[in-house]
Amino acid sequence: MKKAFSLMEVIIAIVMLSVVMITLLKIKSENIFLISKNDENTKSNDYVLLSVDFEDEISNKNEDIFLDKKYQYINDDMRKELKDIKILIKDDKIESKSIESDLNYINTTIFSRTYSLENSNIKKKIYTFKIEL
Repeated sequence: MKKAFSLMEVIIAIVMLSVVMITLLKIKSENIFLISKNDENTKSNDYVLLSVDFEDEISNKNEDIFLDKKYQYINDDMRKELKDIKILIKDDKIESKSIESDLNYINTTIFSRTYSLENSNIKKKIYTFKIEL
């Protein structure tokens, strides 16, 4: 009766354990990368949403704003974080339609405003409808 493992059995067990450990480490590093990428996208989305101003009337203009100019934070860390963030704003007139009847004249215009973060693929589009009687 055999009471110990042979050298070949030990080597096979170590190789199998190594393969499992390497696979787990690779999965962990990929998950860390995905989480950091998701955090970066969330932060970029938040920056774009900070620039949205619903009170501002949309016209056919393009402008760029820096978030540190739009918001004056007392916190130095926040001010430093927002310092180099540039938001590109582009307004477009999408469509204009007129409806005439015997009694009324209605003109509708659809505008869109696109907010995008410079050097990023994050974009937000807001549509506005203008109705004139």
